[in-house]
Amino acid sequence: MPVVGDLRVLLRLPDFRRLLAVRLLSQAADGVFQVALATYVVFSPEKQTSPAAIASAMAVLLLPYSLIGPFAGVLLDRWQRRQVFLFGNLLRAVLAGCTAVLVVASVPDWLFYVSALSVTAVNRFVLSGLSAALPHVTGAEQLVVANSLSPTAGTLAATLGGGLAFVFRLTVVDSDAGVVLLGSVLYLCAALTSLLMARELLGPDRVPDRPRLTDALASTLRGLTAGLRHLAER
Repeated sequence: MPVVGDLRVLLRLPDFRRLLAVRLLSQAADGVFQVALATYVVFSPEKQTSPAAIASAMAVLLLPYSLIGPFAGVLLDRWQRRQVFLFGNLLRAVLAGCTAVLVVASVPDWLFYVSALSVTAVNRFVLSGLSAALPHVTGAEQLVVANSLSPTAGTLAATLGGGLAFVFRLTVVDSDAGVVLLGSVLYLCAALTSLLMARELLGPDRVPDRPRLTDALASTLRGLTAGLRHLAER
Protein backbone atom coordinates (compact mmCIF):
# COMPACT_ATOMS: atom_id res chain seq x y z
CA MET A 1 0.00 0.00 0.00
CA PRO A 2 1.39 3.44 -0.93
CA VAL A 3 0.40 4.93 2.43
CA VAL A 4 2.38 2.31 4.34
CA GLY A 5 5.40 2.96 2.14
CA ASP A 6 5.12 6.73 2.63
CA LEU A 7 4.85 6.28 6.39
CA ARG A 8 7.87 3.99 6.40
CA VAL A 9 9.91 6.67 4.65
CA LEU A 10 8.81 9.32 7.13
CA LEU A 11 9.54 7.14 10.14
CA ARG A 12 13.17 6.89 9.06
CA LEU A 13 13.48 10.58 10.01
CA PRO A 14 14.29 10.69 13.76
CA ASP A 15 12.97 14.18 14.39
CA PHE A 16 9.73 13.37 12.58
CA ARG A 17 9.31 10.32 14.83
CA ARG A 18 9.76 12.47 17.93
CA LEU A 19 7.31 15.11 16.72
CA LEU A 20 4.82 12.40 15.82
CA ALA A 21 5.20 10.89 19.30
CA VAL A 22 4.36 14.26 20.84
CA ARG A 23 1.27 14.49 18.62
CA LEU A 24 0.09 10.96 19.41
CA LEU A 25 0.49 11.40 23.16
CA SER A 26 -1.09 14.86 23.15
CA GLN A 27 -4.11 13.83 21.10
CA ALA A 28 -4.56 10.56 22.99
CA ALA A 29 -4.72 12.68 26.15
CA ASP A 30 -7.28 14.92 24.41
CA GLY A 31 -9.42 11.86 23.69
CA VAL A 32 -9.23 10.73 27.32
CA PHE A 33 -10.08 14.21 28.60
CA GLN A 34 -13.00 14.69 26.21
CA VAL A 35 -14.55 11.36 27.18
CA ALA A 36 -14.12 12.19 30.86
CA LEU A 37 -15.78 15.57 30.31
CA ALA A 38 -18.69 14.03 28.40
CA THR A 39 -19.32 11.26 30.93
CA TYR A 40 -19.14 13.68 33.85
CA VAL A 41 -21.58 16.15 32.30
CA VAL A 42 -24.01 13.73 30.61
CA PHE A 43 -23.86 10.43 32.49
CA SER A 44 -22.78 11.29 36.03
CA PRO A 45 -25.53 9.91 38.34
CA GLU A 46 -25.16 12.70 40.90
CA LYS A 47 -25.79 15.40 38.29
CA GLN A 48 -29.09 16.23 36.66
CA THR A 49 -28.17 16.59 33.01
CA SER A 50 -29.87 19.45 31.20
CA PRO A 51 -29.66 20.87 27.68
CA ALA A 52 -27.74 23.80 29.15
CA ALA A 53 -25.15 21.45 30.67
CA ILE A 54 -24.69 19.62 27.37
CA ALA A 55 -24.38 22.94 25.52
CA SER A 56 -21.78 24.06 28.05
CA ALA A 57 -19.76 20.90 27.47
CA MET A 58 -19.88 21.46 23.70
CA ALA A 59 -18.78 25.06 24.20
CA VAL A 60 -15.80 23.88 26.26
CA LEU A 61 -14.73 21.64 23.36
CA LEU A 62 -15.43 24.01 20.46
CA LEU A 63 -15.08 27.58 21.73
CA PRO A 64 -11.25 27.61 21.68
CA TYR A 65 -11.25 26.70 17.98
CA SER A 66 -13.43 29.71 17.14
CA LEU A 67 -12.10 32.38 19.49
CA ILE A 68 -8.50 31.37 20.19
CA GLY A 69 -7.63 29.62 16.92
CA PRO A 70 -7.29 32.82 14.85
CA PHE A 71 -4.68 34.18 17.28
CA ALA A 72 -2.68 30.97 17.62
CA GLY A 73 -0.82 31.40 14.33
CA VAL A 74 0.22 34.97 15.18
CA LEU A 75 1.78 33.86 18.47
CA LEU A 76 3.31 30.66 17.11
CA ASP A 77 5.20 32.72 14.54
CA ARG A 78 6.99 34.32 17.51
CA TRP A 79 7.24 31.48 20.06
CA GLN A 80 9.59 28.51 19.87
CA ARG A 81 7.38 25.56 18.99
CA ARG A 82 9.38 23.07 21.09
CA GLN A 83 8.72 25.26 24.13
CA VAL A 84 5.03 25.46 23.24
CA PHE A 85 4.86 21.66 23.30
CA LEU A 86 6.82 21.47 26.55
CA PHE A 87 5.09 24.16 28.58
CA GLY A 88 1.71 23.77 26.86
CA ASN A 89 1.49 20.10 27.79
CA LEU A 90 2.88 20.72 31.28
CA LEU A 91 0.22 23.39 31.77
CA ARG A 92 -2.47 21.04 30.51
CA ALA A 93 -1.27 18.32 32.88
CA VAL A 94 -1.60 20.73 35.81
CA LEU A 95 -4.97 22.07 34.65
CA ALA A 96 -6.31 18.56 34.08
CA GLY A 97 -5.19 17.66 37.60
CA CYS A 98 -7.06 20.71 38.92
CA THR A 99 -10.12 19.65 36.93
CA ALA A 100 -9.97 16.20 38.54
CA VAL A 101 -9.96 17.84 41.97
CA LEU A 102 -12.99 19.93 41.00
CA VAL A 103 -14.83 16.80 39.84
CA VAL A 104 -14.64 15.26 43.32
CA ALA A 105 -15.15 18.55 45.20
CA SER A 106 -18.45 20.29 45.69
CA VAL A 107 -17.84 23.35 43.54
CA PRO A 108 -20.14 25.41 41.31
CA ASP A 109 -20.46 24.06 37.78
CA TRP A 110 -19.06 27.25 36.24
CA LEU A 111 -15.75 26.69 38.03
CA PHE A 112 -15.47 23.20 36.56
CA TYR A 113 -16.24 24.52 33.07
CA VAL A 114 -13.64 27.29 33.38
CA SER A 115 -11.00 24.71 34.33
CA ALA A 116 -11.98 22.37 31.49
CA LEU A 117 -12.09 25.27 29.03
CA SER A 118 -8.53 26.22 30.02
CA VAL A 119 -7.31 22.73 29.08
CA THR A 120 -8.93 22.83 25.63
CA ALA A 121 -7.79 26.43 25.06
CA VAL A 122 -4.12 25.43 25.42
CA ASN A 123 -4.81 22.53 23.06
CA ARG A 124 -5.43 25.03 20.25
CA PHE A 125 -1.82 26.25 20.45
CA VAL A 126 -0.37 22.73 20.64
CA LEU A 127 -2.26 21.44 17.60
CA SER A 128 -1.39 24.50 15.51
CA GLY A 129 2.24 24.22 16.57
CA LEU A 130 2.39 20.56 15.57
CA SER A 131 1.35 21.43 12.02
CA ALA A 132 3.64 24.47 11.82
CA ALA A 133 6.63 22.41 12.97
CA LEU A 134 6.36 19.73 10.27
CA PRO A 135 8.49 21.54 7.64
CA HIS A 136 11.38 21.53 10.14
CA VAL A 137 11.48 17.74 10.51
CA THR A 138 10.83 16.57 6.93
CA GLY A 139 12.26 17.32 3.52
CA ALA A 140 10.28 19.30 0.97
CA GLU A 141 9.48 16.12 -0.97
CA GLN A 142 7.89 14.45 2.09
CA LEU A 143 6.02 17.48 3.43
CA VAL A 144 2.73 16.92 1.58
CA VAL A 145 2.56 13.31 2.74
CA ALA A 146 3.50 14.30 6.29
CA ASN A 147 0.78 16.95 6.33
CA SER A 148 -1.73 14.26 5.36
CA LEU A 149 -0.62 11.40 7.58
CA SER A 150 0.26 13.24 10.80
CA PRO A 151 -3.20 14.78 11.50
CA THR A 152 -4.82 11.47 10.53
CA ALA A 153 -2.60 9.62 12.98
CA GLY A 154 -3.46 12.21 15.62
CA THR A 155 -7.20 11.72 15.07
CA LEU A 156 -6.75 7.96 15.43
CA ALA A 157 -4.78 8.56 18.64
CA ALA A 158 -7.62 10.72 20.02
CA THR A 159 -10.10 7.96 19.17
CA LEU A 160 -7.92 5.36 20.86
CA GLY A 161 -7.55 7.69 23.83
CA GLY A 162 -11.34 7.80 24.14
CA GLY A 163 -11.43 4.00 24.07
CA LEU A 164 -8.65 3.86 26.64
CA ALA A 165 -10.71 6.10 28.91
CA PHE A 166 -13.61 3.63 28.82
CA VAL A 167 -11.33 0.63 29.42
CA PHE A 168 -9.55 2.45 32.27
CA ARG A 169 -12.88 3.24 33.91
CA LEU A 170 -14.16 -0.32 33.56
CA THR A 171 -11.00 -2.08 34.72
CA VAL A 172 -9.03 0.28 36.97
CA VAL A 173 -11.14 2.94 38.67
CA ASP A 174 -14.81 3.79 38.17
CA SER A 175 -14.37 7.53 38.55
CA ASP A 176 -14.52 10.54 36.24
CA ALA A 177 -11.72 12.13 38.27
CA GLY A 178 -9.55 9.05 37.76
CA VAL A 179 -10.03 9.24 33.99
CA VAL A 180 -9.14 12.96 34.00
CA LEU A 181 -5.95 12.12 35.93
CA LEU A 182 -5.10 9.54 33.27
CA GLY A 183 -5.31 12.33 30.70
CA SER A 184 -3.08 14.46 32.92
CA VAL A 185 -0.42 11.72 32.94
CA LEU A 186 -0.53 11.48 29.14
CA TYR A 187 -0.13 15.27 28.83
CA LEU A 188 2.92 15.01 31.08
CA CYS A 189 4.36 12.23 28.89
CA ALA A 190 3.86 14.43 25.80
CA ALA A 191 5.71 17.29 27.51
CA LEU A 192 8.65 15.06 28.44
CA THR A 193 8.79 13.58 24.93
CA SER A 194 9.18 17.07 23.45
CA LEU A 195 12.49 17.37 25.34
CA LEU A 196 13.97 14.80 22.94
CA MET A 197 14.07 17.56 20.31
CA ALA A 198 16.46 20.51 20.28
CA ARG A 199 14.95 23.77 21.48
CA GLU A 200 15.63 25.63 18.21
CA LEU A 201 14.75 22.75 15.89
CA LEU A 202 11.10 23.52 15.20
CA GLY A 203 11.29 27.23 14.52
CA PRO A 204 9.84 29.73 14.07
CA ASP A 205 11.87 30.96 11.12
CA ARG A 206 13.32 34.45 11.34
CA VAL A 207 11.42 36.90 9.14
CA PRO A 208 13.01 40.40 9.03
CA ASP A 209 9.87 42.28 7.94
CA ARG A 210 7.43 40.49 10.24
CA PRO A 211 4.77 42.88 11.60
CA ARG A 212 4.89 43.87 15.24
CA LEU A 213 2.96 41.58 17.58
CA THR A 214 0.46 44.26 18.53
CA ASP A 215 -0.23 45.06 14.87
CA ALA A 216 -0.68 41.39 13.98
CA LEU A 217 -3.03 40.79 16.93
CA ALA A 218 -5.04 43.90 16.08
CA SER A 219 -5.38 42.79 12.44
CA THR A 220 -6.56 39.34 13.54
CA LEU A 221 -9.06 40.87 15.94
CA ARG A 222 -10.45 43.08 13.20
CA GLY A 223 -10.87 40.07 10.93
CA LEU A 224 -12.59 38.06 13.67
CA THR A 225 -14.91 40.97 14.45
CA ALA A 226 -15.77 41.39 10.77
CA GLY A 227 -16.57 37.69 10.52
CA LEU A 228 -18.85 37.80 13.56
CA ARG A 229 -20.58 40.88 12.20
CA HIS A 230 -21.13 39.13 8.87
CA LEU A 231 -22.74 36.18 10.64
CA ALA A 232 -24.90 38.44 12.81
CA GLU A 233 -26.23 40.30 9.78
CA ARG A 234 -27.31 37.04 8.16
